[in-house]
Amino acid sequence: MTRAPVEGGSTQGGALARALDQATRAIEALCNLLFVVVFAVFLYKVFMRYAAGDAIAWADELTVVLFIWIVFLANSFLVEDRRQIRFDLLERHLSPGGRRAAIISRTVLLGGILLWSLPAALDYIQFLWRERTPVMLWRLDLVYACFGVFLVATLARMALRLSSLVGANWRDRL
Repeated sequence: MTRAPVEGGSTQGGALARALDQATRAIEALCNLLFVVVFAVFLYKVFMRYAAGDAIAWADELTVVLFIWIVFLANSFLVEDRRQIRFDLLERHLSPGGRRAAIISRTVLLGGILLWSLPAALDYIQFLWRERTPVMLWRLDLVYACFGVFLVATLARMALRLSSLVGANWRDRL
C-alpha cells in the first residue's frame, strides 16, 4: 500500500509528523496483516471445501469483515488524496488559481455533507450493538466501527487540506 506523506515543520511539528508517520506505518502493517489473514482463510476454505468436503461458513463472514476494515482503514489513513477516484476532467485544465478554487469548493461541499451525516452515522453504528453477524455472532457496532473512524479521519484530512490551500504556499499543495 502507499502511505500518504506526512509533512514536518518546526520542532513540535516535526515530533507530530514523526508520531503521525509511526501511526501510519502501524496502520499499514495492520492492513497488510489483515490481507495475509484473508488470504490464509481463503486457502483454508478452498482446502476444506474441495479436499475435505466440508464447507465452512465462518470463512466467508470473516473475509467480508476483514475486507470492510481494510478498505475503510486504508482509505482513512493510507491512500493519498491525489490517488482517490475523483471527477477532475475540467479541473486539470484550469489555472492554478482555478484549480485551488475548485479543490476548495469540492472539499467544502463534500466535507459539509460528511460533517452533516456524522452524528446520524455514529448514532446508527452505536445502535448496531443489538445486531450480530449471522455465523460468528460478532456485534455489528464493532464490525462497522471502522466506518466511524473513516468519517472522522476523512473530515480531519479535509480540514488539513483546506488549511494548506489557504496558506502562503498553496501552489505547492495542488
